[in-house]
Amino acid sequence: MEESEEPCRHDRRNRRDDTEPQGHARTDGSGTSNAGDDDRPLAEQEALSVGEVSRMFHVSVRMLRHWDGLGLLTPRRGPNGYREYRVRDLNRLRRLLTYKELGIPGADIGPLLEAAAPEVIETLAKQRDAIDARIRDLRGDLGRLDRLIDIARKGSTMADTTDKTMHELQAEAQRRWGESTQWMEYAERKASTTDGQRREAGERMRNVERQLGEAKRRGVRPGSIEANALVEEHRRSIPQFEVSPSMHVLLGRMYAADERFARHYDDIEPGLAAWLHEAIDAAARAQGLNPARARWE
Repeated sequence: MEESEEPCRHDRRNRRDDTEPQGHARTDGSGTSNAGDDDRPLAEQEALSVGEVSRMFHVSVRMLRHWDGLGLLTPRRGPNGYREYRVRDLNRLRRLLTYKELGIPGADIGPLLEAAAPEVIETLAKQRDAIDARIRDLRGDLGRLDRLIDIARKGSTMADTTDKTMHELQAEAQRRWGESTQWMEYAERKASTTDGQRREAGERMRNVERQLGEAKRRGVRPGSIEANALVEEHRRSIPQFEVSPSMHVLLGRMYAADERFARHYDDIEPGLAAWLHEAIDAAARAQGLNPARARWE
């Protein structure tokens, strides 16, 4: 039968020795014991019940019984069959809780409690290295989170570019599309890609734009097989987020209507913005999509 959680001290009131360790369990950041809820000294032969130890050390009765079952903390049983925790048990519990609070795996705590100091120190040093590695990982995660949040809020960070016009365009894009799913996809991609990946994506887009300019210069007709292939390559080369054919139609309109985009394409080849707009619409029709019904998906 399991013992009650109620106190069951054996005549302790008149048998206190101030030289004995204080009845407490938890440690502060320096690793030294703090005073517990019951800091009365405990004589060597006095005993505490499982309930008293639970309250004193802020550990559940269930956990104390669990540790007993694992052999980590095995107090003697009294004549009534109840667990009786004595000074040596409390000292062992303090050590057990210290290692637990330091993140030592439960399976390793038992051997540590029996090990010589050099072995314990070696294990603690390994645990410190593991914690230090986790801290570095967490700092990296924190930096990535900060960057993602910054990009999602602003469209870019000052570390990305010092181009004032680009910042203005990205701020405008954030105001226009900042609540869309694609905006978060853009922010996630931008936050997670490396400088090399961004350069590679930019070069791919510039190469496609050069091919579009050359096609326009050669008189390639929008809707032709060649033009449709170039339009598809242009759609797939947009690095910010996945662009569907319907979304591409809307972007094509913007390329022609927004003077900044129109200037960008017309600097590559005069009239390219209008030609690209027409070519994107023609490619959409070839796929069975009515440009007039295009929508942002």
